[in-house]
Amino acid sequence: MKKGKLFATYQIVGADSFFLIQKLQEMGVSVYDITFLPQKIILSIDFTESEKLFAISRNMCYNITRVKYYGKVSPFKFLLSKVGLALCFCVFLALAVFLDGWVSKIVYVGDGEKLAPTLTAKLNGEGVKLNSLLTKDLSQIAEDLYSQNDKISFITLQKSGRAIIAEAYLAQVKNAPIDLKKENLISPTAGVVTGVNVLSGTPLVAVGDRVEKGATLIGGYYLSGEKTVLTYALGEIELECEFVYDYKSFSKGEKYKNRAIALAKEELGVDTVTKTAVEEIAGSDGFGYQVRVYYKITVG
Repeated sequence: MKKGKLFATYQIVGADSFFLIQKLQEMGVSVYDITFLPQKIILSIDFTESEKLFAISRNMCYNITRVKYYGKVSPFKFLLSKVGLALCFCVFLALAVFLDGWVSKIVYVGDGEKLAPTLTAKLNGEGVKLNSLLTKDLSQIAEDLYSQNDKISFITLQKSGRAIIAEAYLAQVKNAPIDLKKENLISPTAGVVTGVNVLSGTPLVAVGDRVEKGATLIGGYYLSGEKTVLTYALGEIELECEFVYDYKSFSKGEKYKNRAIALAKEELGVDTVTKTAVEEIAGSDGFGYQVRVYYKITVG
């Protein structure tokens, strides 16, 4: 098909949309009708240039969905003019079957959002990725996730249109019996105190305090007048902790920075991340990124 006869409009969700537009222009792809929205953009390009858009976005953190076609010819008018009505109908049926297996997004339901990194990593490892054809058995993948992860009490993966619906729920953690022999509550790691709830004993930290590993958070005693009365330490102290991850990279850019963040979260392996910070580092062994991942734990 010649250029200028058919255009495609795409919705692109992801960070640093200017980088994507810049790359398209560097490859000689003209971009039309750009609309900037929070965390996404809508743009149009010539239909014949679509492969370049997907080539640029491959292995990057973009979710691309085709919104519509427009121009002098539609895809079906083009087929009619080339191969005739009968063949066009066959192509239409084949296209419908093909698109029914296409994956354009993953919708997380229940505790699925909390488990999204785990679910996404498993799906990608099985070859189930965005903007690709589904060829795997989702029920088998769900069964593997359930059997391999003690945190998951229920999970289903179902195809609905061009979306995968991932519904999952975390297992309920049974409360352990109160330990009446705990003389003190000790911090298992360094961090900053973000919450204090003491049921028995004396709090030795306050919100905003930085504590080191091994510090006493709740003392197993209380003051009665001038006397110190021994008791057990019972309560919960919430800490925001820091995890540092170094990532060696071959180049700079948002793609490599986002990849460093994703690998750091995967290495940490917790679902309570509050924020991340990235710093470029350069040494004798090359260039890279240092990622600081901040997450919360409850000590009690």
